[in-house]
Amino acid sequence: MFSTEYTKEELKEEGMESHAIDAFLKLQSMGCPVKTWSYGDRGHFWISAEEPGSSEWLDYWSTALIAGSEILNDILEHYGLYFEWQNSAVACVYDN
Repeated sequence: MFSTEYTKEELKEEGMESHAIDAFLKLQSMGCPVKTWSYGDRGHFWISAEEPGSSEWLDYWSTALIAGSEILNDILEHYGLYFEWQNSAVACVYDN
């Protein structure tokens, strides 16, 4: 499986806002499958629902996790963010 770990500097270079960078790095460090966009019209970043372990964070097909895990929502809320499903594989992260 291909996986990319991002640094704060790399995310800044991509134009991500500082509060989103902090949330991204926190989630990344905890094993959440966060990804960057090459464009920003779908939020600051996205979360994959198709990678191994992603069902610990969110699952479109699960009544228990369609709204996301408690820890995911707590972290996003702490940084003034929330997620919204783009489709069953992608959750986009936006400002509250």
